[in-house]
Amino acid sequence: MESPLCTTLCKDGYRISTIEHLLSALEAMGVDNCRIEIANSEPVGDDHHVEVPIFDGSASEWVEAIEEVGLKMATDECGNSYEKMAAQVNKPIRIRKKGSFVAAFPSPKVSITCGIDFPQAPAIGSQCLSSVPFDNSYYSNQIASSRTFCIYEEVEKMYELGLIKGGGLENAIVCSSSKGWLNPPLRFHDEPCRHKVLDLIGDLSLLARFGNQGIPVAHIVVCKYIATWTLFFLRLAFGSEFHLTGYIKWYLSHAPLSGTEVAEGVTCGLGLELANVE
Repeated sequence: MESPLCTTLCKDGYRISTIEHLLSALEAMGVDNCRIEIANSEPVGDDHHVEVPIFDGSASEWVEAIEEVGLKMATDECGNSYEKMAAQVNKPIRIRKKGSFVAAFPSPKVSITCGIDFPQAPAIGSQCLSSVPFDNSYYSNQIASSRTFCIYEEVEKMYELGLIKGGGLENAIVCSSSKGWLNPPLRFHDEPCRHKVLDLIGDLSLLARFGNQGIPVAHIVVCKYIATWTLFFLRLAFGSEFHLTGYIKWYLSHAPLSGTEVAEGVTCGLGLELANVE
């Protein structure tokens, strides 16, 4: 399920919002099997809604926690390590709507190119990050610390939706349409674009199944990225049913994406095949 400003998982009246930073850190750092427990959810009527802690608006604390405890290699009964698999794009995939698009092209390794455009906020403007490699070292040093950003004039809408309940200037970088950045300095000159890459990795992690890598082996190119595109990829690839770490089943809504153009043949398996992750 995708809300206007974050990614939300839901089932049986339970909703968990702002999951993308945690999932991004897990995916980028190579964690493919873990159990996640979130306490202190506050019921609202018959609905139980909880947010994953947003900390400073980045994935840094999740990365630091993962590095602190380390990873354990999964092995079978004979002590042999399991092969890790990932979907590999074998033909171009393109989904576009108006000025936004997501594309994936065959590539021997994962890389990401991301472009954003915020004409309503000149301090952000147009930014592009090209051919970002998908490895935990680059992610932890160049992507994880990039923070959530928002337009000051849109913050009130977020509060009305019940999001960022504990949010403030310490949880995001805020840009005013007329005054520019309200809480500088930025950690990178293109921090907003880097954060979109962070979000994209988190959303694509939902492609992971049975301990496999979520993000496909491809050169992924996105422009004006929103989570809806990733959900459309997921629906086409696997239908409506997903498994999160083998413990809980989550279901995505089937809201039609009117006006969306899909490349010919995409609905026939998305042009994906499984391959070993080296």
